[in-house]
Amino acid sequence: MRINHKYRQLTFVSIMSMIMTFIMSGIMTYVLEGGFIPYFVSTWMKDWGVAFVIAFGLNLFLPAKIRKFANRFKKAQIVYIFAISLIMTFVLSFALTAFAMNGIVPYFVSYWTGAWRIAFIIVFVLNFFLPQFVGKLVSKLIVQQPALH
Repeated sequence: MRINHKYRQLTFVSIMSMIMTFIMSGIMTYVLEGGFIPYFVSTWMKDWGVAFVIAFGLNLFLPAKIRKFANRFKKAQIVYIFAISLIMTFVLSFALTAFAMNGIVPYFVSYWTGAWRIAFIIVFVLNFFLPQFVGKLVSKLIVQQPALH
C-alpha cells in the first residue's frame, strides 16, 4: 500500500501517536491498575483508544508551536523533546488516570502525579529515537512526488 506524498505529515502523526500511546498506555495501565489484573489487555486497549485520540489531536497542533519556542535555545532539540514530552504526558496521564479511576476521586492527584512521572520518563526516552524510526517507515509508505521537468 502506497500513500500519496501530500499525506506524509498526517501519516507520520498517525503512526507516531499509535506507537507512543500503545507503549505509554500499556505501562500506565499496569501502574494505575496495580499490575497484571484480570482483563488487563481489554483495559489497556480502552486506555489506548482514549490516549490515541488525545495524542493524535495534540500531535497535529503542538509540535509547530513547541518547535518555535524551542528554537530560541542553543540546545533546541533537547528543549523540544523535553517540552513536548512534558505537555503530552501531562495531558495524557491526567486523562488516563481520570479514566482509570472513573473521574476525579480522593487521592486522584497522587495517582496522577505518580503516573505522570512514569509516563514522562517513558515518552522522553522514546522521543529521542522513535521519530527517526517512524520517519523511515513513513518514507517507505509514501509514493514519491514526480520530479518537475
